[in-house]
Amino acid sequence: MIEVVPGQRDFPMASATRLRSRDLALVERTIGELVEPRHFRACDRGGALDIRISHVPLGFGHLFGVRHGAAVRVTSGPIRSCQVMIPIRGRLVGRNRGTEVIADPGAAIAYSPNDRLDTYWSSDCVAIVLSLCADRLSSLARQRFPNLAGGDLAFAPRLSLTEGSGRSFANVLGTICEESVDDRSAYRRGLTTRALEEALALSLLATQDAAAIPAAVARFSRPAVRLATIERALDFIERHCAGGIGVADLATAAGVSPRTLQYAFIDHFGVGPMTFVRQVRLRKVHAILEAACPGQCAVGDVAATWGFYNGSAFAKAYRRQFGELPSATLNRN
Repeated sequence: MIEVVPGQRDFPMASATRLRSRDLALVERTIGELVEPRHFRACDRGGALDIRISHVPLGFGHLFGVRHGAAVRVTSGPIRSCQVMIPIRGRLVGRNRGTEVIADPGAAIAYSPNDRLDTYWSSDCVAIVLSLCADRLSSLARQRFPNLAGGDLAFAPRLSLTEGSGRSFANVLGTICEESVDDRSAYRRGLTTRALEEALALSLLATQDAAAIPAAVARFSRPAVRLATIERALDFIERHCAGGIGVADLATAAGVSPRTLQYAFIDHFGVGPMTFVRQVRLRKVHAILEAACPGQCAVGDVAATWGFYNGSAFAKAYRRQFGELPSATLNRN
């Protein structure tokens, strides 16, 4: 098992467990009182919920360990805080600002103020969730990161935790998770509390700082250049996604190099161009199955129309993206 957040292999901050329940209404009420309103929906009818939530209050927010025991989708209205979700086991799939972001151990999903939460948790997912005060982070950004202080605080939807500032963030997070439940630690005794929490916030902000991004990526981050490239690529995908699209085809259509195209999609959508194309094709299948009636079409035929010829691989990808099997989508109608 990958241990990206040091010391976190099982359930985070287990001794700080605040809630164990199978009742989603109770979970909604508890999280709403602690942070902001959330809506929880079980995605797997056959799955047995076994919800566990640990909670540690921070000086600038809240730290949670979370598992649901079955596939769950969590949604909300516009949020006021910053939310960072770090899977240590299983998978998270977020939908934000019209894009889909996938996070396995080694990555995180970030939501910014005014975003709407929409996150699918796989049945085996265990994650650390940070809820951070946006005003405190913005104040720190103005002091230490001029590149981030020009407007509203907005995080990239997907954060890599395996190198650079993302690795620093994971290391500090692991330390806080460990020391926050140890009464004898310097953190709990108040000796390093402020320093560690500030280090956590600074390393998170550093993952967004343009000065820390390689020069080629920073140059490409100019909005007009990035959006024009994305728009050309999306137009090509929409017209040709039923056929065979390769990275070279897409880069040519967008008028950039394959490397620049890769940077553009990761920067804008949190995934590479070919992963994005697969997601578009899955959404096309999903739309057809949602509109059809049982007996009107066959799942395999619809999948093949959009380039999915391996039934098992298609079913796994579909369930990962939509939280249910394609046959369930069709039969629901």
